[in-house]
Amino acid sequence: MTGVLLLVKIAWRNLWRNPRGTLLTALALGLGLTLLLISLGLLDGSHEQMVSNAVRFGTGHVVIQAQGYQDTGSLELLLPARVVSMTGEFLHTEALKHVLRGMSPRLLASGLLSSAANASGVSMMGVIPKEEGAVSLIPQRMVEGNYLNDDQQSGVVIGTELARKLEVKIGSKVVLMTQAVQPPDTEATDAAEGEMQSTLLRVSGIFRTGIQAIDAHIIQLPLPEAQALLGVPDRVTQVAVLLEREGDSLMVARGLRKQLTGVPVEILPWRESMPAVAQSFLLDKAFNYVMNGVVLAMVGLGILNTILMRVLERRYEFGLCSALGLRPVQLAIMILGESLALTAISLALGLVLGLSAQHYFATAGLDLRWFFKSSLPTALVFDPIIYSRLSLTRIASSVGIVFLTATVISFYPAFKAARTELPGALKVF
Repeated sequence: MTGVLLLVKIAWRNLWRNPRGTLLTALALGLGLTLLLISLGLLDGSHEQMVSNAVRFGTGHVVIQAQGYQDTGSLELLLPARVVSMTGEFLHTEALKHVLRGMSPRLLASGLLSSAANASGVSMMGVIPKEEGAVSLIPQRMVEGNYLNDDQQSGVVIGTELARKLEVKIGSKVVLMTQAVQPPDTEATDAAEGEMQSTLLRVSGIFRTGIQAIDAHIIQLPLPEAQALLGVPDRVTQVAVLLEREGDSLMVARGLRKQLTGVPVEILPWRESMPAVAQSFLLDKAFNYVMNGVVLAMVGLGILNTILMRVLERRYEFGLCSALGLRPVQLAIMILGESLALTAISLALGLVLGLSAQHYFATAGLDLRWFFKSSLPTALVFDPIIYSRLSLTRIASSVGIVFLTATVISFYPAFKAARTELPGALKVF
């Protein structure tokens, strides 16, 4: 044991025979960990933002809708006010208050929106403005005018692409035509289709999400106006629920299913209500693993190259140690000690640099608009600014993986040094 400690002490002194070289080497290796932490933080941050934006442009973390609506999309499958009330009571219980960010009843239908200049097919969404503002990102993306308010009955907000096609601006009048789900003089349980209905609306706001499918087709108007137009008072298509954390979606969905047992509804977490989006995120996650593997391989090769070069440059020194009686295994232990000490210094520097960069990207973000001359490819990116998100688990696992990689890689240079042969190693050129 004393011999091993002596070899470790010698290894530590060997590192500082050339302080500048050791620090430069440690810095080079530390940059590998820095690169890995930055990569992980930005990849995790972008994935988290994509999920957050997808659910806020879509159905929320959890959606409650009539049984069969997910498969058929039938506009006649509606939820009565009783289901909305029961959902609200359950979500606002003391146990769930801390996980709920908002819930919004929505009435969905397709229709034709016309102006004096043009007409376009649209997807109508009747909403309660105050509640929709807590769930959707559309109210936050207004570029002209104002979002709907609860006192406004005949207003409508549309996307920039739709406004350009219809050649309308704030205050312009448009006509929305759609087919009533139920005729006004029939019972709500009657499934017969109604007649064509129309209403005059005034454009109160124009939004831009950066997603062409939304900006060109989605319109929002007050829920009472939409219900009157479709002839379905006190009924909605779905209730979108937004949570504080995506990880609580399964727990909330199970709780709602238990609460609404016996009621003909389907309660789906976002991965089931938006399967195409979930599949794209699985591909994104797989790509993240590949990128992390590439970065880790680069770090490993950098460590191997650096340590191996230090060993090969000291061939004469190792030959001299062997001539003085140092056994091959002792020589290997000394090199392993140097490598691990150098790795520890590198990890410390890498953590300082990596966490500093992580703090910057977590607060200021990485603005992707710097890399594009005009605009972002909106089909691929929701938000042009990516904020880094790096958990303590990620940091600990990154440091552990790099340290383990460096330890394993150090065995080859140590083996190389232990096989130093005499008298060839003592030749001076």
